Amino acid sequence: MNDITYGVGVGCAMNRLADEQVDFLQSAIATLIVPNIMERGWDYYRKRKVMVTEVVEGNAVYGAVSGESVYGVMLDADDFAYSTCTCPYKGYCKHMAAVFFHYYETTGGNPDAWYMEYSGKKMPAGLKGNAVLEAAASKIEDAPDQESGPSAWRDYFQKDYGEIWRHCRHSLHPLQPVLQELKGKSKLWSEPLRRVHWLHVITFVLEQVELAYASTDAYNRYYYEMSFSRSVDPWIAHFNELVTELKPVEMTVEEREWIDSLNNLLRRNALNASFTLLRWDYMLHVLWKHLAGNPELAAAERVSLDKLLADKGWDERQRSVLQAAKAQLSYRDGDDVGAIKLLEDTPFERTSLFIYEFAEQRLKARHKEGLIRWLDFIGSKLADCRNSTMLRPFMRLCREADQSWPDSGRWLDMMTQHLPYSYAELSSHLLERGKYEEWADLQLLLTVRPDELDVQDIREVAKSAPSTLLPLYHQAVDDSIQTRNRQGYKTAVKLLKRLEKLYNSSDRSHVWKRYITYLHTKHSRLRALQEELKKGKLVP
Repeated sequence: MNDITYGVGVGCAMNRLADEQVDFLQSAIATLIVPNIMERGWDYYRKRKVMVTEVVEGNAVYGAVSGESVYGVMLDADDFAYSTCTCPYKGYCKHMAAVFFHYYETTGGNPDAWYMEYSGKKMPAGLKGNAVLEAAASKIEDAPDQESGPSAWRDYFQKDYGEIWRHCRHSLHPLQPVLQELKGKSKLWSEPLRRVHWLHVITFVLEQVELAYASTDAYNRYYYEMSFSRSVDPWIAHFNELVTELKPVEMTVEEREWIDSLNNLLRRNALNASFTLLRWDYMLHVLWKHLAGNPELAAAERVSLDKLLADKGWDERQRSVLQAAKAQLSYRDGDDVGAIKLLEDTPFERTSLFIYEFAEQRLKARHKEGLIRWLDFIGSKLADCRNSTMLRPFMRLCREADQSWPDSGRWLDMMTQHLPYSYAELSSHLLERGKYEEWADLQLLLTVRPDELDVQDIREVAKSAPSTLLPLYHQAVDDSIQTRNRQGYKTAVKLLKRLEKLYNSSDRSHVWKRYITYLHTKHSRLRALQEELKKGKLVP
């Protein structure tokens, strides 16, 4: 190989696998990759298709290979069954072989001699021996089949992959190949069963995330919370997508068994006090958004929840999980009153996700009576709220409701009740709706000065309804004069000039003349003000 290839290799070799791990990779590659695939991988290596290799976390070789696209390869030097490639091929592929050859070269090995020995069927034996290889290969062979059911698969997940969270010391990257590997087990199943199998796989991987998060030290907990939460977003999105594809009315007996198992898992995880990173209760909520269309499933779930709620041993958080789950069934039955009653004594910060969603669904369905109930309920929960950020979702719903039913003053009343913390949303909504008089009254009520408002907002009102701004400027002028100092008088003059333009644009110049004359006479003893009025050419 040329010097360029060696240059890349030397850079990567600074962080190397242990000798026994390299030996293990040799044995794994020789044993698990079939000869025709190995030959193609050798060809890729010889043609310099491997762009880079790197050792990560001391137990895996990562590489990038240029083929029809650029593929990412991960070779696990502790457990080869976790090795993955992003190419479409299902199984141990040529890209894995090519990455191995490239990395083997960086360790000082001789890929040419290795491949010649392999081709002669003299496969190198790793220092770890074939026992480890057989264990790795057995992970492919000992998986349950399609008829085994969810319980057998959960046992398999736990037995062979239940400790993978220990490898997530700094990131969740080790879980991605597990997700791909386990999903691949059902690639030949019928679509409905493959879908529920994948839901179980994602659930299992997310459980591993919770275990990894629980093991992090308290000092760095915030960092891991942010990092892990971003990493799992695609997996949760895929979970939600799969749930939307469920057909609860058409489920077979096998699907029902998988779904019952999934429901129990999600509920158990939502009640698990040590699972604090993810919103398992919301995943359960997403599932029942689609399952509630099956009356038989919904009835069985209601019975299960009633039994659980009869237990007095739950803490507040756990009880709120069960009450929210039952509230959703009531909501899906059209019983808003019953759903609200179940949610009344739950902590709003825990159940607000569901509550807002219920209100939004009623809004989308243009179910005015139901929407009023939910918004009244939310308003009561936020009665003492002094945080505009927390109020924003409520304000958004009120704004949308006012657009759908503009003749009702109820929605504006709801927003007004939360002043001054709802000011920004209410002010913006009034402008958007063209309610300029109400907008100006709001500014007067909260003594907001024109120079404190957005310039574009002032221009919009001045263009559409200039007369509505007159009281606002009058109040600001009076306040500026009351400061009894030179700077206040200068500000008053600036405001008066703007006020003059507003009177003229309203065809009320005669009123302006009377007003400025009155002002000049009233404050005749304020010499500094009189000087500023003359400088501004407002009086002779």
